[in-house]
Amino acid sequence: MSIKVQKTILLNMLVLLSVILTSCSSTGETLQYEGDKQMRAKLKIMAIDSKKGFMEDYGDLFNAKYPNIEIELINFGENNFDEVLASENPDVLLTSLDQYEQLVQNNKLYDLDALMNKDEFNLNGMHQGIVEYLRVTGKGKLYGLPPQLLPKALFYNKDLFDKYSIPYPEDQMTWEEVLQLAGRFPVEDGVNGLYMRDFNAFVEALSRSTSLSLVNVKDLRVTINTDSYNRMFNMILDAHQSGAVVMPGLDALDVNDPFVTGASAMTMDYYYYINNNIGRAKIEQGNKLHLNWDVVTAPVNETNREISPYFHLVAIFSVQAKSEQKQAAWEFVKFVNSEEFAQARSRTNQFTLPSRADFVYNPEGKRMEAFYKLKPDVNWTPVNYDLLPKGFYGKMRDIINSEGKATMVGTKTLEEAIASIQERGQQLLEQNK
Repeated sequence: MSIKVQKTILLNMLVLLSVILTSCSSTGETLQYEGDKQMRAKLKIMAIDSKKGFMEDYGDLFNAKYPNIEIELINFGENNFDEVLASENPDVLLTSLDQYEQLVQNNKLYDLDALMNKDEFNLNGMHQGIVEYLRVTGKGKLYGLPPQLLPKALFYNKDLFDKYSIPYPEDQMTWEEVLQLAGRFPVEDGVNGLYMRDFNAFVEALSRSTSLSLVNVKDLRVTINTDSYNRMFNMILDAHQSGAVVMPGLDALDVNDPFVTGASAMTMDYYYYINNNIGRAKIEQGNKLHLNWDVVTAPVNETNREISPYFHLVAIFSVQAKSEQKQAAWEFVKFVNSEEFAQARSRTNQFTLPSRADFVYNPEGKRMEAFYKLKPDVNWTPVNYDLLPKGFYGKMRDIINSEGKATMVGTKTLEEAIASIQERGQQLLEQNK
């Protein structure tokens, strides 16, 4: 064999070896888009779910397709995520957005883009706003996907609007426009335009829409005594005093809220309101319930009517970078985000929405597209209450509700209430310094 031929063969072998190495994990495992359905593996999945709930939601369907992959669920708590990750070395992670962002920054997740550059997965079928959101978080790369979403929408009672010849709400209305619409209903008939659960719930909703934060986490400082919050509180009080809005202070799961009973024409809530409130009312009241409802998008900010801060990702599924079972881990992440999985779950009512809008459970033909129309606001950063004293959120919520109620009944001026919220909230922050 000539030296020239030997060099050519050697060069070809080096090229081939390079291709193989670049498609292998650090454990020597070659990842493919489609793995063997009979593969045997023990998959360690780290999640906050119970084993029973996890298997019902994901594991049982996965094992029906991959019967030889054993699932071991590893639980983590509120304060031991990093410790469990380090000690257990899981293969798949189910995380919140905050945890996902931290893992991306620390290079703890496997880049899924190379595996999903295939037509079979149909990434375009998923909520593109969420995909873009996660790419921004991953600095252009995709390290995980959420099979379910939990966005908010504006629910409205069609019969009440028809009765008073008021036009239905529309997608992408601002809060100001929603309140103007709510103000058209006759209070003298015992009807109001908008139901919000309590004063704090309304404050939270408006704060998100205007990107206001209640707390400066870095400086441990309450930031409510500002002109922006003053304007917001005035808006809420004006709406309350005119009768356009009611805030009765009900529990979130109270079935007989003003919207369900037909006393309020609109309310804003997460998708699960359909099950938790309307659905339970149907079960309890049967044919006695007459609620002809539909939905439009949640209210938006005038500066950009295409985005919404009212998104919650139930869990982001990712492959851990140091997993020793990357192929099996990818099969799991791919499966729970697939059209096949979404279609299987679409046959029954769920408390969350699939990321794939084509597979929504919608036997009554409601405008479910309203939940998918807006993109998540990539610039909105929720307060990380894990960095604040334990129980701060619940106590601060109670303070805002009590001071808000005082202004509504006239025992305090707005200035006094805001000053009190600022002072009492700051005391809470400083308790555990």
